[in-house]
Amino acid sequence: MKAFFKSICYFILMAGVATSASAAETQEPLGWRLGVAAWSFNRFTLFDAIERTAVIGLKYIEAFEGQQLEPGSETKLDVNIPNAAIDRLHTRLRSANVRLVSIYIHELSTNEIECRKSFEFARKLGVETIVSEPRPEALSHIEQLCGEFKINVALHNHPKGSSRYWQPQEALRVLEGRSPRLGVCADIGHWLRSGINPAEAVRTVGSRLLSLHVKDLNEASPEGHDVWWGTGKSDVAAVLREVHRLGVRPTLFAIEYEYNWDDNRNDITQCARFFREQAAAIQSNAPPAHPLFVGWATTDITPPAPVALTGQLHKRISTGVRDPLTATALALETRAPDGQREQALMISADLIMIQRVAQERLRDMLKEQLPDFDTTKLFVFGTHTHDGPGLVDSTFGDLYDVSKDPGVMKASEYADFFLARVSRICEEAWKNRKPAHMGWALSHAVVGLNRRVVYTDGSAVMYGNTATTNFSHIEGGIETAVDLMGFWGNDGRLTGVVVNLACPSQETENLNEISADFWHDVRIALRQQYGKHLYVLPQCAPSGDLSPHPTYRSQAEQIMAQRRGLSRRQEIARRIANAVKESLPVAEETKTDRILFRHRVVHVDLPEHQPIVRPFYETDSVHPAELHVLRIGEVAMATSPFELFHDYGVRIEARSPATLTMLVQICSGHSGYLPTDRAVKGGGYSADKFIVGPVGGQVLVDETVRYLNELFQ
Repeated sequence: MKAFFKSICYFILMAGVATSASAAETQEPLGWRLGVAAWSFNRFTLFDAIERTAVIGLKYIEAFEGQQLEPGSETKLDVNIPNAAIDRLHTRLRSANVRLVSIYIHELSTNEIECRKSFEFARKLGVETIVSEPRPEALSHIEQLCGEFKINVALHNHPKGSSRYWQPQEALRVLEGRSPRLGVCADIGHWLRSGINPAEAVRTVGSRLLSLHVKDLNEASPEGHDVWWGTGKSDVAAVLREVHRLGVRPTLFAIEYEYNWDDNRNDITQCARFFREQAAAIQSNAPPAHPLFVGWATTDITPPAPVALTGQLHKRISTGVRDPLTATALALETRAPDGQREQALMISADLIMIQRVAQERLRDMLKEQLPDFDTTKLFVFGTHTHDGPGLVDSTFGDLYDVSKDPGVMKASEYADFFLARVSRICEEAWKNRKPAHMGWALSHAVVGLNRRVVYTDGSAVMYGNTATTNFSHIEGGIETAVDLMGFWGNDGRLTGVVVNLACPSQETENLNEISADFWHDVRIALRQQYGKHLYVLPQCAPSGDLSPHPTYRSQAEQIMAQRRGLSRRQEIARRIANAVKESLPVAEETKTDRILFRHRVVHVDLPEHQPIVRPFYETDSVHPAELHVLRIGEVAMATSPFELFHDYGVRIEARSPATLTMLVQICSGHSGYLPTDRAVKGGGYSADKFIVGPVGGQVLVDETVRYLNELFQ
């Protein structure tokens, strides 16, 4: 009778726990998963651990390889477990309303066949992440298996002296360049035992943080033992704040309580209480995410008559069309329950630049057409093709004057044509915005190369000769990053991609034909892969000193393209398309329909470059610049009107609080080159070739970072 009564009580308790756990899944602050590492219950079976997790009121658990599965059985949780036992495990998990989301496997094998068995085992369990401490030489096949099985692997740290990954820097070193499915499981207690500040280590790990084993220790030493969170030396609250600041979504915050082994359920309950209090406090101070609405549209902006082609220091009149010019509009909006909205309308066009006056005309045209859109939140930028028309007759003085060329369209006439078409796609994109999902990813492709050649006397020349005895080095580095944002409709269909890379589209820059350059080939390649209706919005990141032309090794590059049966343009497109294809599945896996979206339009006055010393009574002149600074979930976007040298982009990205930072140059106007101090010293520019110099460039960097920090607070 007593046994029967006990069973009834347990059934009632479990029913209550299941109900509260279901509610916890939807109400857990910040959407974070809080659960238990089964190692906390290592004196019991996994079935017992699941039961204890449910009774505590938690919904997630991390298993560990080798634990006895159930009372009265010798079966252990390992790769040899029978399928029938796995079925019983899933039945127990369902009845307890607990999810098994990760498993600790101490060392994934350096033998690929044995390692595959571990992944097959993990797939049967249904976990998202394997926590392990594999040898670095195993990471190549582990990376391949992660992609094949769609399972993450997080490198775990034991204390100094017992783990190769006790320092976060070592984990980052071996993970450099590898898939985002490979990351770190931060055991903050072991960090503290090793003399490492846990919050600072989380900051170091950054976006590689995949999961956590959370402990609070009574003292910061190897002898420290677990205490309730918030009462020890780990500063768990600071760790949680740092995770939130990073904007990452770990697989699990696992309570791993390695004390009071016989019964630590109350200890774990107190840790869970502290977690929820801290997460709720963080959430109350954090701006909420709201539903995302997205609209796309595109149009042909190829001029209907011959035009002067901009981009070279001589006039070229177009004799035909090599490939069409395209403009693409992307409308973004979030809507809060109180009616507040955030907005952006960005337009990318296959032109060398879009002057500020053209952008202002477009805003004026849209004020009546789009009364519910704040036209200050519109910004336009070019892909910087050198085989398209201008928009202003006086561009570069009289260099492109066609007043005496019969039948040739003036730049101002083309501007009317361009703005009429672009205003229509702005209206179309804005009015067609629908609920959508957004995901981001980072990939790499070698496209933009530094084009400034430095000689032994310190002088520098754009596209200088490198086959000389006095050649010293290339002034700056290359940029391989291809930043990607993908957008999906609620039906799961990919609608469009934003592709950001640091290289102007000037591979075929000396044509007498109209051409979108390599972005035309990129569109073809991506639409062959994802469908002819895919929208592609290119962004040119800071690359004032970069181009697609190699200054050395050019013969080998050309021969390799020919061996593939490709033109140089098609070879560039192949690299970009491959980078998108490689990263888009990662973006899709993390897509969300609710984002924190902020957009600030900033007007800054930058000190102009002064090539001469002014008298003390003359004030330095300033150059006004319009900047757009956006937060789109974990992604930052920031614009500038300059052909911004690559170093400035690196400075902004390095200091940006965002997980991914997409920078756009020659946007909302064209203010010419903005060279670095070393470029100015190297020469190759006369004073009238740039308005703002290194001093103003640093102000631009500082102001951009300041506003990014405000958006990501």
